[in-house]
Formats: sequence, C-alpha cells, structure tokens
Amino acid sequence: MKTNREPSMSNLPTKPTTRRIAIKTGLGLLTTAGAITLAATSKARAQSAKADPSTVGYVTKSATAGQICSGCVQYVSPNACQIVSGPIAPGGWCQLYSPKGA
Repeated sequence: MKTNREPSMSNLPTKPTTRRIAIKTGLGLLTTAGAITLAATSKARAQSAKADPSTVGYVTKSATAGQICSGCVQYVSPNACQIVSGPIAPGGWCQLYSPKGA
C-alpha cells in the first residue's frame, strides 16, 4: 500500500556544516553587526562633536558690528549652528564667526 506523503525535513538530503563554513558565517555576521554599530555611533559622535557655547564665547546678542549668527556660514535657520551646540539666537555671536560669501 503506497501513501502520498511528502518527505519530512529530516529525510531531506543535507550538506554537512564544516568548520570553514561555520567560521565564514560567523565572521560575516560579526562584520555586519560591526558596520551597523559603526554607522549608529558615527552619527551620535558627530552630534556630540559640536562646541560648547561657553568655550567659544557665544553671546545671544552680538556686540560686534555687522557680525551676527544669521550672517555666519555655520548658522542653520531658525536657531541652530553646524559647529556650536544648543539653540542659537540669530542675533548672537561667537569667536567662530565666519561671514557668508557674497
């Protein structure tokens, strides 16, 4: 009497796992995990690499004629800076001021 049974997973032919295959697979997984971690920490490091306002002499109101944050190449509207951390006043000033090109 014949039955119409599909082969079970345990009856399928398998390729033996060699030490070389296991090491290659493990190294591939470690490399991928390392790349993901590196990408995540690079972004966090870039954000924390901004200067502290107190170390660059930042003031919220410029006393230097014609030099205000909104006229600096590093200023990001409405209230940020590419190189100084925290909220930045458009009328502020710091020692890193660099005028926008004409």
